[in-house]
Amino acid sequence: MKKFISIFSFILMFILAVGCDSREKLYVLSWGEYINPDVVEAFEEEFGVRVVITEATSNESMHNRIQTGAGQYDIVIPSDYMMERMVEDDLLLELDFDLLPNYSKEKFDPHLQELREEYFEGNEKYGVPYFWGTLGIMYNDAKPGVKELVETNSWAVFFEPEIIPEGVTVGMYDSSRDAVAAALLYLDRDLNTKADKDYEDAEAALKKVKYTQWGTDDLKESVAAKNLDIALVYSGDFFDSLYFAIDNDLEVTFDMFVDQEKNNVWFDVMVIPKTATKVELAHAFINFFLDEDNALENASYIGYCPPITSVYEAMLEDEEIAELVTHPGYYPGGVEGTVYRHLGVNIAQKMDSILSRVKIG
Repeated sequence: MKKFISIFSFILMFILAVGCDSREKLYVLSWGEYINPDVVEAFEEEFGVRVVITEATSNESMHNRIQTGAGQYDIVIPSDYMMERMVEDDLLLELDFDLLPNYSKEKFDPHLQELREEYFEGNEKYGVPYFWGTLGIMYNDAKPGVKELVETNSWAVFFEPEIIPEGVTVGMYDSSRDAVAAALLYLDRDLNTKADKDYEDAEAALKKVKYTQWGTDDLKESVAAKNLDIALVYSGDFFDSLYFAIDNDLEVTFDMFVDQEKNNVWFDVMVIPKTATKVELAHAFINFFLDEDNALENASYIGYCPPITSVYEAMLEDEEIAELVTHPGYYPGGVEGTVYRHLGVNIAQKMDSILSRVKIG
């Protein structure tokens, strides 16, 4: 009975403590496992605030939440093409760079900065790069012949069933933008095409294969567990799995191939929606993550490539992680790739329809 009372008292005190938390709150909409909690805690301590992070399932869900007001957010971390759509829909504030003393164009990787300058006009006024990377092909390195199959055929492993040996399983990313992009890469078409013929051919290519698994984060988990042999992933998905395996002394039986000549190079950005109520604090949050020490701690924990040159160089000098960040798939700076553009609602709906038809079979 005493034990029960003690437990009840503890729970009651915890509820009261949470309920009485009078600290100012900053609301962040991000991806799962995409911010180092230690860096967030350091920000909270320095500014005497509480950061509340909500995880999004897709870029489209981020857009919907901001546009409909289904949640109050001060910081959002969408991908490049979704930032473009949010700007087009007048959902974002222009950044006040006087409140971002740690910001400088010169800090960012030259290749990334080149992509930013070639992107839609005015994009640098709205978003600060957070991480960047590519698409990759994660594979089961423990199964004989799979490594050679992937490295020899690249994107074709997703679209030519005749080259896949019996017993080798293939997973596709359950996102219309990425599944269609993989088909366009295979067909050597423009990732930002608006031509009907390109989408018809992409759909035909996707329909040729009966994928063993459609998924998102669970694809990397399936390959790491040797339950899937080949999967389309984001580069950071692979490194997240790799970090987890190393940290937990697990056998690493998987690897990733990144096509260096035909790919998508993406970058996620920190933006402030017009509905934000803590605008100055939101700038302080962005500025905090632009601090090189904080950015290094964040990148070392998350597994994605940092956009700040000095942070990447510091990771190369760290003996504990140098072997990881010199993996051919980690740094996107040498990849010939295209940044996704927002192609309009009609094209987005076309891609969604393609994915629906493909999955129905």
